[in-house]
Amino acid sequence: MTSDATPVKTILSVRDLSIDAQAADGSPIHLVQNVSFDVYEHEVLGLVGESGSGKSLTMLAVLGLLGSGLRIVSGSIRLRGQELTTLSFAELQKVRGKAVSIIFQDPLTTLNPVLRIGAQIAEAVRLHNPGKSKAEVHARVIELLTLVGIPNPERRFSQYPNEFSGGMRQRVVIAMAMANEPDLLIADEPTTALDVTIQAQVMQVLAEVRARTGAAMVLITHDLGLVSEYADRLAVMYSGRIVEQAPGEQLFNDPRHPYTAGLIASLPQITHKVAALYSIPGFVPDPRKRPSGCPFHPRCAIGQNRPQCSGTNPVLHSTDAHRAVACHFPEETPAWLSDQRAADAVPAEMGPAGSEENGKVVLSVKNLQKVFHVGGGFFRSHKLHALRDISFDLTAGKTLGIVGESGCGKSTLARVLLRLADASGGDVYLNGSPFFSLRGNALRQRRRDLQVVFQDPYSSLDPRMKIHDVIAEPLRIAGNYSSRRVDELLEYVGLTPEAGQRRSPEFSGGQRQRIAIARSLALNPDVLILDEAVSALDVSIQAQVINLLMTLQKEMGLTYVFISHDLSVVRHICDDVVVMYLGRVVEEGPTDAVFDSPSHPYTRALLAAIPQIGGKSNAEGLIAKGELPNPMNPPSGCTFRTRCPLAAPICAEKEPALSGHGLPDHRAACHFAQA
Repeated sequence: MTSDATPVKTILSVRDLSIDAQAADGSPIHLVQNVSFDVYEHEVLGLVGESGSGKSLTMLAVLGLLGSGLRIVSGSIRLRGQELTTLSFAELQKVRGKAVSIIFQDPLTTLNPVLRIGAQIAEAVRLHNPGKSKAEVHARVIELLTLVGIPNPERRFSQYPNEFSGGMRQRVVIAMAMANEPDLLIADEPTTALDVTIQAQVMQVLAEVRARTGAAMVLITHDLGLVSEYADRLAVMYSGRIVEQAPGEQLFNDPRHPYTAGLIASLPQITHKVAALYSIPGFVPDPRKRPSGCPFHPRCAIGQNRPQCSGTNPVLHSTDAHRAVACHFPEETPAWLSDQRAADAVPAEMGPAGSEENGKVVLSVKNLQKVFHVGGGFFRSHKLHALRDISFDLTAGKTLGIVGESGCGKSTLARVLLRLADASGGDVYLNGSPFFSLRGNALRQRRRDLQVVFQDPYSSLDPRMKIHDVIAEPLRIAGNYSSRRVDELLEYVGLTPEAGQRRSPEFSGGQRQRIAIARSLALNPDVLILDEAVSALDVSIQAQVINLLMTLQKEMGLTYVFISHDLSVVRHICDDVVVMYLGRVVEEGPTDAVFDSPSHPYTRALLAAIPQIGGKSNAEGLIAKGELPNPMNPPSGCTFRTRCPLAAPICAEKEPALSGHGLPDHRAACHFAQA
């Protein structure tokens, strides 16, 4: 954190940076326009905004990594006073990894799968230290692995990336980025693919490493909670421009640009439910077709119908010593945000969605088991208990949330329910009839009642097919295709029939997820399984899709199984919640009861790890340490005991039963459960 009383050094200074691409007719496409900001010694600058706003492109320009067809047309980028825009490729290679490093979003694509971890980190060390001996490089790699909190670094040195969990792989990427103690670290969505507990651990590692090396950091993310908790200052980008800059606490408590306020208003709250999330209408404009005046004005609740907003693009101007905003009417934003929050509040007497249903059980799961036989050949295979004694009932019109870290069994449960994987034991009843015993045509007919929406809207849709045909495919297979039915489904999800004549690459991520939802509804299912269906979306688009799901549930009587690691979204959309750990249910109950009075230490750890808007949380001692144990060799007794702050000898001796602790239907599997 910078201080007014202490002179600070500027690590990175970007001035009037503009980046263009070239259209097919040779005309320029302005992707980034006149972006200016500074990053100071020891501080974290958060760079936020929706996809397509120019965040990553700006920082790739800093690194000299712009793709072919992109070029810097004007502006200056100075790193500790050295101008980077005039350096040759060879000169930039000496800067990258030494003075400035980057942590990319997906460690799986960052790391080479056929090279050992130690060799990959050693390469980063040797590149800028050619005079180091093999022993010195090895010692430095071990030091870096220790620095980022990887246990048994000597053994891990020789392992491959596939032998590491997602959180551990990201630690390896951090070790590579910090190998030469850079002055500036760029973290581009470093925790997007991670669970909240692992995210908290990774961010803690970054903070500890930066404290030891003194590196400044630019944190690029769409997770407003993350930047609120970890960034000193924020820059908000929209359509290739910075529209607001301010210290983090000031920006979240008193935003002045309507776009910033809209992003904040779109966030689901972990503390309570609202009737409907605010969602910024529309999408980030195509840079080839930006509107006149302020590019945000067609989506803006304040400037939408004002001639000044549609006629003049506001410049970024200082409003006080520490903040700047590009808006004609910034003084009106706080009142709008306050009114929006008041309008969205749910009265206490209102019940959850679907409370008017008659209580009919649509999906009943009884003692579900799934065992994988892993490795060792036919005679020495090892058993992995992915699901252990899972039971729940889901009534019509309700939403059941399934939460837990990666590896807890959430997606395996979805695959077994969909019969994409065979169960090892237990039964599932769909509308009162056994589901697992069905075969052939009977199974195909019944499968219509159980559909799924997957996480990634980009890989869920065939890019070669027109959207009309994508949605029509299940109707054709079932023998009841109707063009009118496809148009009706498109309208259900907020798209026009004309959209059916386009292909998926022409749509944004949020629109693609709407199309995936429309396809899943084609056969009028009773139950929809949503497997991380909104986790890959920007916060404003996420709010639109969540509101759509809740509207469809109310209008069509749908029943949802909602799998997610985002507990704020689960709080908003789910009536009941099941918390899973290493294949077992450790807590279940009504969502409000579980979130307001969590009984299991693991549930409390998940809630404590959620970044809080408005500053750092004080729940650090509750956050689970370490990662999930090896499911091939789980701990004795309570499987959570190796990470639990309450662990006692009895936890190692006896596995606790899932039992009630005071409130109706609220059960937990813990020897020390809190009522």
